[in-house]
Amino acid sequence: MYGARRGKMWKDGARRGKTGLFFRVFPRVLGMRMHERKAVRSSCRGFTLMEMIVAITIFSTLIVAATDIFLLASRTQRKVFDLESMQASARYTMEAMVREVRTGVIDLDYYAGRAQPLGTPDTELALIDSEGDQIRFFESDASTEADCPNENSRPCLLVAVGVNPPAPISPKGIRVRSVSFYVSPDVDPFAFNSAAGSYLSNIQPSVTIVMSFESASRKIDERTYTYLQTTATSRRYER
Repeated sequence: MYGARRGKMWKDGARRGKTGLFFRVFPRVLGMRMHERKAVRSSCRGFTLMEMIVAITIFSTLIVAATDIFLLASRTQRKVFDLESMQASARYTMEAMVREVRTGVIDLDYYAGRAQPLGTPDTELALIDSEGDQIRFFESDASTEADCPNENSRPCLLVAVGVNPPAPISPKGIRVRSVSFYVSPDVDPFAFNSAAGSYLSNIQPSVTIVMSFESASRKIDERTYTYLQTTATSRRYER
């Protein structure tokens, strides 16, 4: 019945000059040329293999680029955090030594017994605190590296008070790259020259401290470095 009705509609439409119901509903499809109908059929098909490869390549490139950006940002964040932490620790170490220099006096007798003269960079800082005890700041070596906080914090900066064993003053997680102490003046300002009728120097004793640290990160490219320098003057100047 349906086929007969469709055939009748076709005939009626042909007689009416293609103005029947069938041609009014599907005029565009039936009016298409052959190549246009092929284009419509081809547009309904799925992606080709080449199109899939190109899409996967572009997607993979975007994923790799996003991953690289994320890893770079994460590594930069870790380096900034390590740098801030190391700078805070280095400032604390520096302030501890400066406080002892200001409240104490330089142990000139200790330096007199050393072969290295004053005024040249030294690896040790010897002071006498307000209670009369000797305080020495120095970098650890093979004989004292066991006193450092851990293996990753070697070499470290140690302090020895009197006859007590040395203790670390640089915190865990940083290494000392270099440390130098410059004592001024290069002669004892408290020694009186009776022949000249004056003291050997009228310069107030001071110490210039130069230090550099590095973080104890396992990866070399993530290590951070900091450099500090300051000059502290002893407030005790008695003659």
